Amino acid sequence: MCAATGAERAAPDSLLGRLRALPADRRITAQRSAGRLVADVEALARELDVVPGEPIAFRAPNGEPWIVGLLALLAAGASPLLVSPDAPRRERDRLLAAAGGGRELVADDGFRLDGAAGRGGEPAVLLTTSGSTGEPKLLARTEESLVAEGLRFESAVGLHGLDRLVLPLPLSHAYALGWLAAALVTGTEVRAHPPSSLAAVERELADGATIIALVPTLARLLALRRRRRGGRPSPAPGLRLAMVGAGPVDERLDEEFRAAYGLSTGRNYGSTETGALFAGLGDLPPLCVGAPMPGVRFRVLDDGAPCPPGREGRLEVRVDDTRPWHDTGDLAVADELGRVRILGRTHGAVRKGGRWISPLEVEAVLREAPGVSDAHVRSRTGRYADEELLIADVAAGPEVDEADVLAHARTHLSGYKVPDRVHLHRALARDRAGKRSYRQPRYRLAGAAALEAMRSYRRSELLFALDDLDLLEPLRCGADLDELSGDRGLPAEQVAWLLDIAAALGLVTTGDARPAPGLPELLRLERELSRTWLTRESIAEAVRAGRRPRPFDVAGPGGELLDAYPAAMHGAHVAGRTRLGVRLLGEHARGRVLEVSAGPGRYLSAVLTAHPRARGHLLPLGPLAGPTESCVEGAIRCGAVESGGHPPPGEFDAVVVANGIHGPAPGADVDWLLSRLVPGGVLLVDDVFLPEDGGIGAELGLDWLTHGGTAWPRAAQLHAAITDAGGSVVREVRTPPPDCRLILVEREGTR
Repeated sequence: MCAATGAERAAPDSLLGRLRALPADRRITAQRSAGRLVADVEALARELDVVPGEPIAFRAPNGEPWIVGLLALLAAGASPLLVSPDAPRRERDRLLAAAGGGRELVADDGFRLDGAAGRGGEPAVLLTTSGSTGEPKLLARTEESLVAEGLRFESAVGLHGLDRLVLPLPLSHAYALGWLAAALVTGTEVRAHPPSSLAAVERELADGATIIALVPTLARLLALRRRRRGGRPSPAPGLRLAMVGAGPVDERLDEEFRAAYGLSTGRNYGSTETGALFAGLGDLPPLCVGAPMPGVRFRVLDDGAPCPPGREGRLEVRVDDTRPWHDTGDLAVADELGRVRILGRTHGAVRKGGRWISPLEVEAVLREAPGVSDAHVRSRTGRYADEELLIADVAAGPEVDEADVLAHARTHLSGYKVPDRVHLHRALARDRAGKRSYRQPRYRLAGAAALEAMRSYRRSELLFALDDLDLLEPLRCGADLDELSGDRGLPAEQVAWLLDIAAALGLVTTGDARPAPGLPELLRLERELSRTWLTRESIAEAVRAGRRPRPFDVAGPGGELLDAYPAAMHGAHVAGRTRLGVRLLGEHARGRVLEVSAGPGRYLSAVLTAHPRARGHLLPLGPLAGPTESCVEGAIRCGAVESGGHPPPGEFDAVVVANGIHGPAPGADVDWLLSRLVPGGVLLVDDVFLPEDGGIGAELGLDWLTHGGTAWPRAAQLHAAITDAGGSVVREVRTPPPDCRLILVEREGTR
């Protein structure tokens, strides 16, 4: 099949054919009418020289180019392999190899095919499953099935050319793709935005959007942002439907969204294999996904027998009578009206004493517990093969402990539904579509790395010994054996032996080397930690303590650590990074600046030096902050800077968190930090993060476990927390040491 032939398929069979049947002037996207979109797609399809059915990877941000690229690949006869835009290259290569392809359609200032052509086959859209039923896998959806799904939406939702649909979901995900197909089939105007662009979504709603497709996470975030602003309902005057899919909607979420936007959530349910299956337009019971969409049949089975209304069983569906029943893998119950409640994955549901336990029901109850923001309930085999345990992973604030969660569960659930174990977390992992990650990694000791770790202490002890022998300073400048031994009265043979071992380990070199900034201060700190708060005993005790006060919180730092810590973390060697941070603050540094820091106030010192008329507030964090810098002390005495106490909300042009974003409170509370800003103010985070893929720098996590704070260990987690709190990262700069970052944040909607 050549590209031109693919572009001329009959209207009922293709998305492009459906577009051709619409009035040419029908608005489909913000910039394109139906006629313009068809023309752009056909022009690109003619340029694409593809093998019929060839898998072509396609990963691009949400937007109009994504829509053009997908339709052009289909029109050219290819099989688009939809990959998330933030997927790393290795993931793309792995999926492409599994599909039998070798090329990617790249969308950057135009379109181009990159790579070597793969094998052909039957044209289809290739999607990856979420992995909620096992390892992610590739699934093929025909274009005809997408058209049929779009028609199901048309009938169930009443889509028409007067609607404007907002899609803040990854278009590579099956749920969003179904909605896009519905818009193209019905001539509904569609506005696709990245999931993180919540401010843009709010502007679309305020500007008259009539429908929005959401996942539970985004629905909760939009409601939360609205509540924080204290607004009354109706911030979306044209909104008639907020459809939530790809996850459960409990009573709390529905109430929060209704309070924020004045209407109940609609519900949608489907699978990657089949597309959308059930829909409800609002005012539904908790966990209910509505009734089957037109053309969809379903049945609920228990041990192969149909279940009467009200009885739980496995959900099977059929969208085509020529195909067999499809087992969704979900536990469900139908009511007398034919509406279905999804109770969770059958492999995750728990059956005790012949009774099913719905993980989603338990999760909904746990989310109502004070201080709990999210929950995920799963099962695992207990000590005996026939024993199933209910495990709850709960995201909760630091003031919550396991006993609080269990007490709440016992008050609101039957005894057999109360979790056997509760694991507390600051946040729960989610995939790119906003669904909670269900897979639990299995950890195994890495033999070679473990052997290396057993002896790695010798490297640090050798470095400390060189310092004890007064050899480090001359080694920093470069010295020969005579200088190192004779000048210090040390035996040359023993010094040479020590240095040869140090050279073999890479600690010293006979070539050129750049001195590490702040090495003496950092070395002093590490020496102290190696014999106090980073011993094997201290690490084990911190783990045993859990959320109870750690040994460090009870005993506090010793005198040597109180001196070594500020010098290492805030000494002269970080002055360059501080100056860069002040430059990032720009004009905001001339106003009122709040520094929240486990340090001496180095940012306020730099701000006052650069802008003598600036005013500020220093909030020291924890016992390791150390003495305040003299410049700041002077400003405190003359009233230009306040210290301690409770900095008021909404009064600062800039908030700086220096060595404090991981904790203790309130340094780790992103919502609290952003709330201190005036409209248009900025937040600057200056801290070290764990590397995303392990390696050098990951050992810092032990410091946070034993004597620091464990919030947002990786930058990606902080980014998600910033988005949740209504902020937006506008600049990020990396500086030494490994993964030290300056992150500049604006609070959305304050300009």
